[in-house]
Amino acid sequence: MVRLILIFTLLFSSLYAQEELVRQVYETKTNTWAQVTCLLGKLPAYGYAPVRVEMNNASKSDRNLTINFVSSDNSYGGSIGNQGDSKMTSSFSFVCEKGSRETVDFLVPLVTIFQSGSYGSSSSLSMILSCSGYPETSGAMTTDVDENWPSVIMSNTLYIPNASTLDGQLKSHASASYSSSNLKFAGDFDPKTMPTDWRSYIGQDAILMTTDDWRKIDPGARTAILEWNRFGGKIILYTTDASDDLATLQIEPTMAKKKSAVRSFGHVQLVALPRSKRLDAAATEILVSHCGKSSYETPHASLLKNYAGSWPLQKKLAEKNFNSVFFILILLVFGILVGPVNLFVFAKAGKRHKLFITTPIISLGCSALLIIVIMFQDGFGGRGHRVLLMEIQAEENKAYIFQEQVARTGVLLGASFDTSEPTMITPVALAPSRWSRVVVNSESPSTYSAELSSNGLNLAGDWFQSRSIHGHLLKTIRPTRGRIELSPKAGAPTLTSSFDFDLNTIFYHAKNGSWWMADALEKGNSVSLSPTDEMEFNTWRDRMKKSLGNHNASHLIRISKLPGRFFTSTNNATATETYGSIKWLSTTTIMTGPVSP
Repeated sequence: MVRLILIFTLLFSSLYAQEELVRQVYETKTNTWAQVTCLLGKLPAYGYAPVRVEMNNASKSDRNLTINFVSSDNSYGGSIGNQGDSKMTSSFSFVCEKGSRETVDFLVPLVTIFQSGSYGSSSSLSMILSCSGYPETSGAMTTDVDENWPSVIMSNTLYIPNASTLDGQLKSHASASYSSSNLKFAGDFDPKTMPTDWRSYIGQDAILMTTDDWRKIDPGARTAILEWNRFGGKIILYTTDASDDLATLQIEPTMAKKKSAVRSFGHVQLVALPRSKRLDAAATEILVSHCGKSSYETPHASLLKNYAGSWPLQKKLAEKNFNSVFFILILLVFGILVGPVNLFVFAKAGKRHKLFITTPIISLGCSALLIIVIMFQDGFGGRGHRVLLMEIQAEENKAYIFQEQVARTGVLLGASFDTSEPTMITPVALAPSRWSRVVVNSESPSTYSAELSSNGLNLAGDWFQSRSIHGHLLKTIRPTRGRIELSPKAGAPTLTSSFDFDLNTIFYHAKNGSWWMADALEKGNSVSLSPTDEMEFNTWRDRMKKSLGNHNASHLIRISKLPGRFFTSTNNATATETYGSIKWLSTTTIMTGPVSP
């Protein structure tokens, strides 16, 4: 009986651990088959979906596999005329040699959900698998999303006994809090197959698992989860061992006996696991949606709302003046030429057949003149502003970067571009205007494509359109050896910079709670700090946060309460490059991080 229960449990867990998109048996006799699986059982509202492709090729020929993905959004009960269905396309390929079995993991870019119907919205991922010598096959998965509910994934250890109860918790007040009655509390995952790229998790808001699950995860995947955690993700670990802490779990080696911690912009917490492994549904909902914070806005909600309001960065662009006089004059001249002049001068009575020649010439001439006027007014390329919020983790030799950017474009001669480094990039919804192309519940859906490369992303489509205003949010982890070091000398603190650019005013919040500052810190140099107070720092911080969207501004506020940190800004740090024809008028970087002893 015990063995039967164990077998049943294993089968049940494998059923729920991942989302199988396709499993196709090509040859039964040789056991030649291919399978495509989403490693996390829930699609987030933006970011990536980690997908594993497996093939057992027992045939006598090498097989070329190509997988084409389409990510799309849609809403239920959207406004009349709302077409929905913005799309993101991507493709991947590899070769499975004859007589071999291959397993390849891919990151599939997802379109950001900007639909917000009265009955909810969803993220869909469809795919077509092509294998040389065999018929095509297809598969799909869909996840209901809600801007007010975070994207949560749970290990199958917790998911199997709790999924139904937790889903019921959301349904009990769906009409009051959430738009969709089909909203799921969480997706599931198998700890043994977790992906090792931080971008796999970037659209997720919280990860729940047991400490035993945590120990089963591959070290590379644990590192990726901890990197994601620094961007604002929440890790909730359930334990039955009172001796478990952040040090023994190798999360924060210096935090022995600590059960929770703020890690950069994220949070990690240990919670007691009942012997039954059944969680209190109401308490778990509160824990996930708040996790130590008095209020919580999901990153998805910030993409929908933060930038459509009073986004300081967009205000820098000022209003675009549209000079309609030239267009009215051209249309007036066109009307005169194509009408009376054409009829009574160019194609007089008895020569009306000339209308077939003169009318197209007049139309083409006026169209060319309109194009020249547009080019004269708008120019080529575009102009914009960027602001970066950068967290330096010197012990990891990494910089965690949020990059907000807004640009107004003129005439663009191409739609494709490459990013300068691996990143997550998403449009943000702007306030409706004649220049905005991405808005909530747009009646003009966008189409994007994204392909991963060794250097970054190859992007095309509607990321930048001519004569438009576009806003984007990027998240990047950049290797760096730059740091701020604290001199061990007695007296006023001395800070040394190893960054390769100059820093503006720098503040230091000592571990004893005191505040210190200097007017500037040049690259490679040291500076002795002068005493200051929290009020002066808050004045500086409030000035800095005014350049950020609300969500990232709240990150800066929360992290400013942590001692042992430096805070500064610079205009010389490197940003992630996107469309090459955009002239960035300003790039401001707000920097913080623990000082190095």
